Amino acid sequence: MTPSESDLNQSLAWDSLVRRSIEFWDVLIQDEKGLEKSVLKGFTGLDDFLGPPKEIPGQGSITPMFWFFQRRESFLSQKTMTKWSRDRLDDYILLPATPGFVMRTDCFFVSHFWRTQDDPDPDGTYLRRLQKELRPQPWSYIWTDWTCTPQAPRNEKEEYYFTRTLQTISGIIRNCGFAWFYPPFEPRMWILYEIAEYSLTCDGGIEIFEDNREFSEHINEMLQVGVRPTLEKHGYRCTHDRDQEFLTAWLEALVLFKTLHFSVDDIRRFQDQITWHPSVQVLYMNTINGLVVLQRYEGTLTFGGRCYTFTPFPNWEDGKYSTNTNLGS
Repeated sequence: MTPSESDLNQSLAWDSLVRRSIEFWDVLIQDEKGLEKSVLKGFTGLDDFLGPPKEIPGQGSITPMFWFFQRRESFLSQKTMTKWSRDRLDDYILLPATPGFVMRTDCFFVSHFWRTQDDPDPDGTYLRRLQKELRPQPWSYIWTDWTCTPQAPRNEKEEYYFTRTLQTISGIIRNCGFAWFYPPFEPRMWILYEIAEYSLTCDGGIEIFEDNREFSEHINEMLQVGVRPTLEKHGYRCTHDRDQEFLTAWLEALVLFKTLHFSVDDIRRFQDQITWHPSVQVLYMNTINGLVVLQRYEGTLTFGGRCYTFTPFPNWEDGKYSTNTNLGS
């Protein structure tokens, strides 16, 4: 295939992805979603889409994030977890990282260990278990980090997209169904965070099985004694130091919201504000018990006349957290 033929095929695949995505949005949400549609249609191609966000003329905001979700038929037919590829756009749909598009009735998030540094499930052992579990259930799209965001090595534009995915991943976990099969326990911090984000932002929590029991117990321990003492006691770790600081901030904020007895609805609203408005430094929210003021980059929460502290959230705009690594547990 000549370079011009390859470019044409990729252009056609991108156009098909945009059209397929918008058709699903029209079914999903009856209200006109003009901004999301116009932004997605405005990208000239995949590289333009993956690159840094742009100012929206007349809106005073930047282009929203759109997540890749793998289509049901692609997930159920694969023999091993497919690595994200710009040459497999037919496997995907794009969903806006804004309220109302990603819902548990349609979408699953897959939480998993990485069994090797280069591939989370090289022989498809855990994939086959997931396929068997999910095949009978009604759903349409699924998100797995290995499949749905660019992996190392990444070019510059893929790196921009990867960083925005990392910044907004809490919104995927919080709004999707949660699927997992874990090997024997290891203190993986990404797994602990994923379970905490899901279980502390829904009324029913998460069903306890042998493979997630210790993680669930450690979440309860964090609520009693704090995040850092629990992480240190059980030796929780990340492959990359960048992730350790990022996940500690999310966990401490979650635990603080829960220990202050905010309702699940309030916790979800606060997590949504943190996720959807990454450039806003000070967040305000009215709760049934009064006004809450969160300064994410200062690591403070003011409520009921008291100031509480937590690990400050990373400031993504300074480039510190942009590094060419895989997103893994």
